Amino acid sequence: MRSTTLIALTIVTIPVFAAAVFVPAPGGTKTASVATAPVLAGLKDWIAGATKMTVVGTGGTVTLERKGAAPKAGEAPVDGWTLADKGGYPVDPAIVRPILSALLDLKTVEPKTERPKLYDRLDLGTPGEKGSEAKSIDLADANGADIVKLIVGRRRYGLAGNDDGVYVRKPGDARTWLAAPAFDLPADALSWIDRKLVDIDADKIKSISLAPAAAGTKPLVFTRDKAEDKLAIQDLPKDFKLKSDNPGSDVAPVFRYLDLTDVKPASAVTAAPVASAHMETFDGLALDVTLIEQDGVTWVKFAAKGGDAAAEIAKRTDGWAYKIPDARVKTLETKLADLQAPPPAKGS
Repeated sequence: MRSTTLIALTIVTIPVFAAAVFVPAPGGTKTASVATAPVLAGLKDWIAGATKMTVVGTGGTVTLERKGAAPKAGEAPVDGWTLADKGGYPVDPAIVRPILSALLDLKTVEPKTERPKLYDRLDLGTPGEKGSEAKSIDLADANGADIVKLIVGRRRYGLAGNDDGVYVRKPGDARTWLAAPAFDLPADALSWIDRKLVDIDADKIKSISLAPAAAGTKPLVFTRDKAEDKLAIQDLPKDFKLKSDNPGSDVAPVFRYLDLTDVKPASAVTAAPVASAHMETFDGLALDVTLIEQDGVTWVKFAAKGGDAAAEIAKRTDGWAYKIPDARVKTLETKLADLQAPPPAKGS
C-alpha cells in the first residue's frame, strides 16, 4: 500500500457530518444533533502493521519502535514496543493496550470549534509548541507510511454515566471534535515503561555488604541470623559510637520500591566502578549492585541469582544500566564513618 493511500485513510472527512454542523434557529444558530461516526475510519485494516509510534507533547518527542512479528489482521500490536530514545528499552504493554484500543473504538460525540484561535481552550493547539498542552500521536508502518495522525486534547469528564470523552483534531482539518472513549498519552519517555527495578522487603534481608571500589578498603557488612534480629554491623570496632542503635534499619529499605529515573544500555556505561553492594535474603536471593560514575552521573547495574525472584530481576535488568534517586545512591555508598556518632561537645 502506498504512503499516500494510508495518509488518505487518516484525514478523510466523516460524511455524516459533511452536510451541516450548524443549523439556523430562531434567535441564532444552534448545534445540530448528529449521529456518531468513527474518527479513524478503516484503522482496523491497517493497525496490525504499525511498527513506529511518535508522540509529541509537553515532555518533548517520544519515539517507540516495535520489534517482532505483526499480530493478526485487525488486532492492535500491543507487544514488542521499545523506546527508541532509550536504546530500545521495553515499553510496558499495559500502557500501550488502552491507547491502541481507544484509537480503534474512537467515535465522535459532537463537533466543536473550527477556529484556530480557540484550539488552545481544548488543548488542541500545536503539540510541542511552548505553552501548548496539546499532544499528538502518529502511527506508521515498516515502510514509513502513515496509519494514524491525530492531535489529542484534554479529557472531558462525565459524558454519560462514568464515561469520559477527549477532544481531538486531525492535522490539516479545521474542525475539532469531542470524541469517546477517552485515553491518555504519557507525557514523557519514562512514563511508557515499568520503572520498578527491585522491591525487596527489609524483613527478608539476611545480610548487606557495602564496599567502596578503592583497594584495601574494608566493606561495611550488616548481618543477622534471624529475621526478628537487628541487622548488626559485623566486626564493629571496640568503643565505636554509633549515631543509631539500629543502623541496619536505615540501610535495608534501599532495596524496597527501588525505581529507575533513567536508563541506557549497559554497554554504554563503561567507566570503572566506584562502589558495589551485595545483598542476600533468607529465601536464597543474592543481588549484586555495581555503582559506576560516568559523565557526572552515577549509574547502577544489577546481577541476581537464586530462584524465581532472581530470575524476574535478571529478566528486567540484564543488559541495562540505570540511574536511581540520589538518596538511594547515597545509601548504597554508606561507609562506617557515616554512622559514627559525633564527638561530645567541648565542656559537656
